[in-house]
Amino acid sequence: MGSLVKNRWIKKFIWYIIGAVIVTAVTKKAGFPPLFIVIFNVYVFACLLFYVIIDLPSMKELTGLRAFVYLIVTFALFSGIYIGISSFLPQFNPEFEIAEIRRPPVKLSALSGPEAIKAGEDVFKKNKCANCHKFKGMGTSMRGPNFDLVQIGLKDDKTLKTDIVDPRKEAAKGFDDQKSKTAMPTYFGEEISEDEMGALTAYLKTGWSKDHMPVRGKEDAGPMVRWDEEPEFIALGKDVYEGNLYPGLNCSVCHGKDGVPIMQGARDLRDPNSQSKRPGRDKQKLKDWSDADWFDSVANGIPETPMMGWLQQYPPRAIWLAIIYGKQFSKAKGK
Repeated sequence: MGSLVKNRWIKKFIWYIIGAVIVTAVTKKAGFPPLFIVIFNVYVFACLLFYVIIDLPSMKELTGLRAFVYLIVTFALFSGIYIGISSFLPQFNPEFEIAEIRRPPVKLSALSGPEAIKAGEDVFKKNKCANCHKFKGMGTSMRGPNFDLVQIGLKDDKTLKTDIVDPRKEAAKGFDDQKSKTAMPTYFGEEISEDEMGALTAYLKTGWSKDHMPVRGKEDAGPMVRWDEEPEFIALGKDVYEGNLYPGLNCSVCHGKDGVPIMQGARDLRDPNSQSKRPGRDKQKLKDWSDADWFDSVANGIPETPMMGWLQQYPPRAIWLAIIYGKQFSKAKGK
C-alpha cells in the first residue's frame, strides 16, 4: 500500500514538471513578459495542490466544536496561501494611479531634443504600447509590428499620428487579417493630447538604424521582407533617385538614370566589381558592401570624391530609398 501511495506522488510530481516545462516554453515562445510566465507557473502549481488534496484519505465525519475549529483552520490556511502568493504579484497602487491622472499634460512647446524624446518615452509607457509592440528591445511583437525591425522612425510625423489615431486605416504587412486589424484600440486620439502626441512621435522617430535595411512583415511568422526586395519600395526608391520626391536630392544627376555615370568620378552602379573609394576600404568591391556600407557612403559621403553626404539635409527614409534603387543596377547586371 505504501509503495502505491509513493508511486502516486511520484506520478503527480512528474506531471507537474512536464506541465511547468510546457507552460514555460509556450509562454516564452508567445513573447509573454517574465512576470506573466511566473504567474502561469503558479497556476500549474495550484493544480498540483488541488490534485494532491482531492487524493488525500477521507477524514472521519466531524461534529460540534471540533468541526468548527477544523473549518476555521482550513479557511485560515488557504487564505494564507492565497494572500502569500498574491503578495509576490504586482499590486495596484492607488497613489501611483492618482498621480498619473493628476500629472499635468506635456507641454511640447517647452521641450526640445532629448527632453521631448524622454517625454515621448513616458507617453509610450503610460499607454502600454510595449504590450503589443517591441521597441528599443522591450515589449512583445505578437500582436503588432516589431518597431525595431520595421524601423518605425523612418515614417514621417503625419503618418505616425495617423497610425496611432486611426490604426485601421492601413494595416501593416503581416497584420492585415481581421483579428490583427482590430487589435489596436481606436481611442488614443481622444486620450493622448496634441502635445503628448508630438512627444510620442518624436520618441518613435528615434527608431531607425543605419546598419540594417528596413523590413516588413510579422516576426516569427515567416521570413520578413526587406525593402530592397519589395516592388513598392523599389518604385519609391526610383522616384527619390531621379529627384521626384525630395527637392534637391537627385542621384541620377551624377550616376545617370540608367546607372551609367554622367559626372566624372561618379561610381558606375552597374558594376558589382567596382572597388570602393572609401578610406581604408579601397579594395572592397561594390557587391560585397553591407547595408551599413551603403548607408555610410550615401549618408556621410566619400572624402576626396564628388560624393557628398546627404543625411544632414534629408531624412533617413530618403537615404534608404535612394540606396534601394541604386542597388538595383548591379543586381540586374549580375543576373
